[in-house]
Amino acid sequence: MEFKNIIVLVSILILLLPLATAGLQQTSEASSPQITATLQSQTPDPIEPGQFVTVKFKIENQGKETTKDVVVKLIQKYPFSLVDGDGIKNIGKLRAGSTGADAVIVTYKIKVDENAVESDTELELEINMGESKFSYTNEEFLIDIRTQDAVLDITSIKSEPSQIAPGDMADVHITVKNLADSLLKDIKFKLDFDDDDIPLAPYQSSSERRISQLKGDFQDSLTFSIIAAPDATPGLYKVPITITYSDDRANSFTISDILAVTVGDTPKVRPYVKKSNVMKKGTPGKLTLGLANAGTNDVKFVELFLLPSEDYELISTTDYFYIGDIDSDDTESEEIDIYVSKKADSLKVPVRLKYFDANNKEFQQQFNLEMNLYSSFQLQRFGIEEPGNLIRNLFFILLIVGAIYYYRTYYKKPERNLSQDLKSLYRSVFHRKKRR
Repeated sequence: MEFKNIIVLVSILILLLPLATAGLQQTSEASSPQITATLQSQTPDPIEPGQFVTVKFKIENQGKETTKDVVVKLIQKYPFSLVDGDGIKNIGKLRAGSTGADAVIVTYKIKVDENAVESDTELELEINMGESKFSYTNEEFLIDIRTQDAVLDITSIKSEPSQIAPGDMADVHITVKNLADSLLKDIKFKLDFDDDDIPLAPYQSSSERRISQLKGDFQDSLTFSIIAAPDATPGLYKVPITITYSDDRANSFTISDILAVTVGDTPKVRPYVKKSNVMKKGTPGKLTLGLANAGTNDVKFVELFLLPSEDYELISTTDYFYIGDIDSDDTESEEIDIYVSKKADSLKVPVRLKYFDANNKEFQQQFNLEMNLYSSFQLQRFGIEEPGNLIRNLFFILLIVGAIYYYRTYYKKPERNLSQDLKSLYRSVFHRKKRR
């Protein structure tokens, strides 16, 4: 019985041994750094012989923090050669769980030999952490080297006008060039307007265009007419472009790109004199300056500057006003105190506006706001000033003229002139009162 129990116990231990070993291994792995390297990108992809390629490696640590610096080394091996340096980069200590967005990106710029053959060619990378060394070989990092026999290049994409106002149209010109020696055939262009967030559509045409064939080292262009929705919100919209074509061996190729279209109208911000109690020169008063946004786009960060003028002196404490945002079909205003110069024939108030449209394009404009100035007689005739002062002055003038006429008629001596008459009139009136 004891022998049987021993056999059963040994059997159980044998069965539990792998589990214990796995647990110890996991514990060991969790308690030590776990460095991994991934080839994140190759630019361009593919790469031609004789050209330069930029490669990016993502270095991650899925274990605990490293106690020593991590050194990454790119092994120089034909057909690759480093452009700068020796390929050794110290990225310091890696924190625990440095994965994903927390990973370290290491970049190398290398050149592909002119005589390199077309293939997926291996890059070798080595990671050193103290005495530990990790080597990445055996085709873990492959660079696509390919002779581009059928390359169609988009040389330009232009929109006329460069900015489309809501409800307006524009022509988009796309130019492509055949960089290959062979003929390219059945080149099809398609603009994708299926996204509901894109307020654009083809205008009196299809969203597809086609070039039947394009010879080697030749270029051609085509035009799409597009229109913006009347209620389109200003902004930059990205329209996907897909180009498909075939070479003379019936190999098919696809190019995906983006057409960037700016929607927005030219702002129409205008200053004006909204209200004023300044009517004549040589007087102080208040001006209310208004700013009207008569355009379809909102404007923001509006600043108003009062510029110097010989027609007035500023009584207000500042010649700068920050207005802020002005929505479409809205107004804002500011009040200023001024004194109108006595030499001014009319009141001219030069102002400068600075603001940004919905697409963050800066605008600066200068305006001369002008107001007519009037005499007291004109203001009284318009009913703006009370006529009391004028009638009183006229009454006194008529009274004096009548008195002179009366005096000269009844008291004047032949040898006296008007000056003497006025003196005599003064003595007769005022001295007579004193004697009394």
